[in-house]
Amino acid sequence: MIEDATQRGPVAKIFDIVERARGRPYAPFWNKPPNILGRAVRVIYACIASLLLFSTAAATAQGRNALDIGVLAVGPRYVPVWHCGQPDRPGNSEPLTEPFYVKGLIAGLRKLGYVENRPQTADETGRRFRLHIGMGTQQQLKIIAKEFVDKKFDVIVAVALAAVRAAEEATRERPIPIVFAGVSDPVQDGFIESLARPGGSITGVSHQEVQGSAKRVEMFQELLPGLHRMITLRRPNYGPSQKSMAEIREAAQRLKIDVIDWTASDRTELQNVLTKLHHETADGIMITPDAFVISNIDLVIEASLAQRVPTFGLQDYMADWGAIAAYGPSAYQAGALVAGYIDKIVNGAKPGELPVEPTDPVLVVNMKAAACLGASLPLDVLSQADRVIR
Repeated sequence: MIEDATQRGPVAKIFDIVERARGRPYAPFWNKPPNILGRAVRVIYACIASLLLFSTAAATAQGRNALDIGVLAVGPRYVPVWHCGQPDRPGNSEPLTEPFYVKGLIAGLRKLGYVENRPQTADETGRRFRLHIGMGTQQQLKIIAKEFVDKKFDVIVAVALAAVRAAEEATRERPIPIVFAGVSDPVQDGFIESLARPGGSITGVSHQEVQGSAKRVEMFQELLPGLHRMITLRRPNYGPSQKSMAEIREAAQRLKIDVIDWTASDRTELQNVLTKLHHETADGIMITPDAFVISNIDLVIEASLAQRVPTFGLQDYMADWGAIAAYGPSAYQAGALVAGYIDKIVNGAKPGELPVEPTDPVLVVNMKAAACLGASLPLDVLSQADRVIR
């Protein structure tokens, strides 16, 4: 007995759509006289329809089971625009939609067999994940972290001290694993018990940026032997940058470099401070391990290039963006290492039993920035670089 069309399921409805698309008068094709060709066409249609329905159902199921990862960071962040020696030309920095540590995180997860839950990856196999990136001020991070907890995300990735504090506070009553990146001394900051056995629900990647402060001053003077006046930029009363300043001042005194310490609390204040920058003011700018300054590095690099005052950065991408050099961790590598932690945690490992890993520092030198600044760099320093941008 043949069912009425209104009683048919979704496969039959797809058949009807196909028949109409072929320009035939509307009539349920199962009522048509059977023939060999007709039966073959029906079988093909049935296969196609079944595949479509199966793919849709599979994609829906995969989406429901996707891993939800919340990323917390100070921001927003912007990509600097180069205006070599043009101080009167305004910068038009564009928002950075996918920071380098996020790029590394995505690449690391993909390498481990995970698939980002996007329409264009519907045909790919693997455990699916969704990234939810939340950037803001210290107060905004607290609100975003609470939203991550309320939505019952699987893991929170916290970048830098302020983000880890916000995540820790938000998860106090409803624990969610936290994986940090961009923290110099997680034991001293009170996040973990020890590097080998963190305890609790927090672990991650340490970057040792504070501990490399004196070495960056030494490298800066090796690159620029005429470095005698050096500006430091930081937020007032921020722990990591205060610790860094102790090392910077000690190294600067030894190398006979005068330190000009500038502070700012928000982006507008930093813009105003940078209006004082001229090549007569200083010979170089040293970036300190300060999440606020790092998140506004576009302003510093634009002013640096416009006024021809070289900047020395502390993460590799800062050299890519226009600092004359950078010595410190790779944000991309840190993100890739975080992916490994996430994989272990979702497969049953306890964060408190996963040792904290350090990221190795790299030296990146930007010859394009040097040319813009009119600086000639010593060959022996270039030979030490892990990467040279030409």
